[in-house]
Amino acid sequence: MAFADFQEKQKQNKQKAVLRDFFVKRHGLLLVLSDDPIFVRLLRTTVKDLALGNEANLVSLVLDPTKTLKAITDAFNENRKPALFIERVITSTGDTSLLIKQYKESFPELRIFVMTTTADKGRIMLMFEAGADNFILKPISGIDLVEKMAATLREPSIVQQLLDKARGFVLRNFGSEAIKITKKILEAKPDNAAGYVVMGDALRVSGNNDQAQLAYERASKFNDNYLEPLQKLVDLAKETGKQDMQLKYLKRLDELSPLNAQRKVELGQLQAAMGNTEAAKQLFDTAISRAYKDAMSQVAAMTEQIAMSLQDSDPVQAEKYLRQCLEIKGQNLSADDLSTFNQLGISLRKQGRWKDAITEYKKALKIIPNSAVLYYNIALAHAEGKENDLAVNSMLKALSLDGALPRSSPIIALNMAKVFSRGYTLDKALKCLEITLELQPENAEAQRMLSDINAKIAREKEAERAGLGGSRSSLAAELAERHAGAPVGVRRR
Repeated sequence: MAFADFQEKQKQNKQKAVLRDFFVKRHGLLLVLSDDPIFVRLLRTTVKDLALGNEANLVSLVLDPTKTLKAITDAFNENRKPALFIERVITSTGDTSLLIKQYKESFPELRIFVMTTTADKGRIMLMFEAGADNFILKPISGIDLVEKMAATLREPSIVQQLLDKARGFVLRNFGSEAIKITKKILEAKPDNAAGYVVMGDALRVSGNNDQAQLAYERASKFNDNYLEPLQKLVDLAKETGKQDMQLKYLKRLDELSPLNAQRKVELGQLQAAMGNTEAAKQLFDTAISRAYKDAMSQVAAMTEQIAMSLQDSDPVQAEKYLRQCLEIKGQNLSADDLSTFNQLGISLRKQGRWKDAITEYKKALKIIPNSAVLYYNIALAHAEGKENDLAVNSMLKALSLDGALPRSSPIIALNMAKVFSRGYTLDKALKCLEITLELQPENAEAQRMLSDINAKIAREKEAERAGLGGSRSSLAAELAERHAGAPVGVRRR
C-alpha cells in the first residue's frame, strides 16, 4: 500500500472512531427529515458499516415534518444526543430556514445538517445564519458523508467547552466570570473569532458597550464570513441608537447573505427612518420579490409531493402535476429543480415514452449542464429504447462528471453496470458490479451478472486461443439480452 493510501486509510479510521464515540459514549441518534430514499439508504449503510450492532436504533426517519420538533424533544428527554438531517426544501412546511432557527433556538446542542443539490453561496449562507452546522451537497459518497459527520459530531474541544461555560455565565449576567474565561482563551488563541464574540457578550452584559463593539469587530475581522458578530453589532447599534453603525453592518450582512428577505425589510425601514426614501423603496420591492419566489417554491414543492404520491399508481397524473410544478417556477428554474425533472422523466418512462423523457432531461441540461445524474438518467432512457451506443456514451459522460457516482448507492452502481455491459465497456461494468457488491454484498442480481460476465469473458478468450473468433460486440449483445430491463431510475433532490 502506498504511503498516501495508508494515510487516507488512517484518516478514515479516525473519522469512524469519532462516529462510534458519538453513538456509543454519547448515545447519538440521527433524525432524518427527507423523502430521498437514496440518501436515507446511504446513511443507514454508513452507520451499519460502523459495526455497532444496533444500527436500526441509530437512524430514525421522520415521516411527518410537523412532528420533527417532538422527535427532537423526545430524543433529548431520553438522554440521547440527536443530530438532524433536513432537506433544504421541505414540502409544504414553510421556510426551511425558519424551521432550522426554531430547532436551534429550542435546542442549542442540536447539530443540524442541511441537504441540498446546489452549492449556491447565498442559499448556504441563509441556512448557516439560521443555525445549520454543516451542509451535504448531494449526491455524496459514503466516504465524504463520514467525513462531514465526523467533523460536526466530534466531541467538543477544550476551547469549545470553555466557551460554552462562558456563555452560561453570560446568560446568568455574570459578565466578569465570562470575561476571565475568554481572556485565557484569547491569550492562547488570539485569532479565535468565537472567543471574541463571547467576550463581546460578556462586556455587553457588564455595561461596557464600547469595548463590546471592539470585540465583535475583531471577531468579524478574524473570520470574514462569520455572520454572528455582524448581527451582534447590528443589535448593539440598535440598542444604542447608532443608525449609521446599524446601516453599515446590516449592509455587510446583506452582502454575505443576500437571500434574507426579512433583513431587506429591516434595511428598508432603517433607510426610510433616515430619510432615504428611494433606497427604502428598492429594498422593499426586492424583499417582496424574494418572498414571492420563496412562496412559489413552496407551492411547487407541494405540487411535486402530490406527483410523487401518484408516481406508481398513475404516472399520467404524476406527469401533469410535475409539469405544473415546473410552470410555477417559470423563469426561476435552477439546480434545485433537478429532482422535478428527474421525476418527470421517470413518469414518462413508466408510460413507455422514453424519447419524451430524454427530451425533458435535455431541457434540464440547459439549466444544469454538468449534472452527472441527468446524464445517468438519459443513459437509462436510451437503454430502455435499446439505443445501446447512446446509452453507453451518456453513462460514460455521467462517470466523467462524477467518478464517485457508482458509490452513491448499490442501485445506481448496478444500473450503470447494466448499461456498460451493453457496449465495449465491460471493464467498467465489472467495476460497477464490484462496487454494487461492496455496498450490498447480498445483491443476488449483481452476483449473477458478475458471474455471467466473467464466464463469458473466459469463454471468449478460450475461443480466441482456439482460433474460433468471437467478438466483444457479440458478448455485449448476449449480456444485454440476458440482463435487459434496467430499473426505472433514480431521483435526486
